Amino acid sequence: MHSAAYMPDDVNGGSSLSRRAPGVLLALLACLPIAGTLLVAQILPQMEAAFPQTPNVRLLVSLALTVPALAIALSSWIAGWLADRVGRRRLLVGALVAYAILGLTPLVLNDLGHIILARAGMGVAEGFIMTCSTALIGDLYTGRVREGLLSLQTAIASIAAVIFAVVGGLLGETGWRTPFAVYGIALIFLPLVILMVPAGQAAARQAQTAIAKTRFPVTALSLICLSTLLFSFGFYVAQIQLPYLVNGVGVTSPGAVGATSAIANTAVVLGTLTFVGLRRLPLAVVGALCFVCLAAGLGLAAAARSYPLLCVGLALASFGGGIGLPTFLNAAMARLELAQRGVGTGLWQSSFWTGQFLSPVLMVPLTVAAGGLTSAVMLVAIACVALTVLLPLALRMGVRAA
Repeated sequence: MHSAAYMPDDVNGGSSLSRRAPGVLLALLACLPIAGTLLVAQILPQMEAAFPQTPNVRLLVSLALTVPALAIALSSWIAGWLADRVGRRRLLVGALVAYAILGLTPLVLNDLGHIILARAGMGVAEGFIMTCSTALIGDLYTGRVREGLLSLQTAIASIAAVIFAVVGGLLGETGWRTPFAVYGIALIFLPLVILMVPAGQAAARQAQTAIAKTRFPVTALSLICLSTLLFSFGFYVAQIQLPYLVNGVGVTSPGAVGATSAIANTAVVLGTLTFVGLRRLPLAVVGALCFVCLAAGLGLAAAARSYPLLCVGLALASFGGGIGLPTFLNAAMARLELAQRGVGTGLWQSSFWTGQFLSPVLMVPLTVAAGGLTSAVMLVAIACVALTVLLPLALRMGVRAA
């Protein structure tokens, strides 16, 4: 199935550092969508103050923050479809160029609507970057090496979350436009991708001819994507509602909020490392463990009346997130042949980012209906308890059907 242009590592075979270097580079690209959100999250008040005459400015500024996630969710499956037909690296190179250009344009734009459009375009580029880079990891490597690189991708995203949150805040002190300059980092990745990542045109042609002959794992992948969407929703409740939960226990210092975010993202990294020891367990078992951690962590965070207890709850939920991200992604990749990997990866990315986008959107009416944020978070925790039982059963049946 693999062309000679690709360098798959056998499950039981070794891999030299030079052969893993392209995979590490592709995993590093996971930091770009994180930068797309967290750099801007730190400067929302400054952006709002910069457009005082704009109607509904607070809503528009919030949209500038969240629209890339929606764009990723909507574009990833298209990116995967194209990747299977025109080649992963070619699309990846173009997406890096688009990311840099559109990411940097707010440095000179003076209309908030135009900034939102540029951010939406950058989100589309992010969808192509994540889909193509993840699919390339699946093409280039197999077995434990691939699992390790996809886990590294998750760890890099979590570490980048801490770094970009700090960088965005520091650069925001010099003006709301300054953090957008960081998006030029894509221009550093661009020549490295061209030089280090195999083009794989032969594999792309082979995939194109095999698409019509290969049966797509609809049942198994649909269940994995549904699990990913629900998991992503719960995971981002802990991530996005964190500042409000911290303020709710009487801690209002921005430094304390930043420290809590660092604790939560460190827990994500620890969960990712734990996945390495769990990866041989059945998907249904590890999936249930993810939702157990989410349920316990969110429940504890909702019930907490002190800052230390809140930190424990948020860390536990984030730990479950660190286990879940590589678990569901690896489960999807393991069920995809070369001819399906682009569109399959795109569907998985769409599911994950849809959950991220819906999490803050749906928590608003849920908070109103529940009578407060902590009550809404507790309802999500209860839902995760139910999913702990239901989803493993569905995943087990889906695997058997596959």
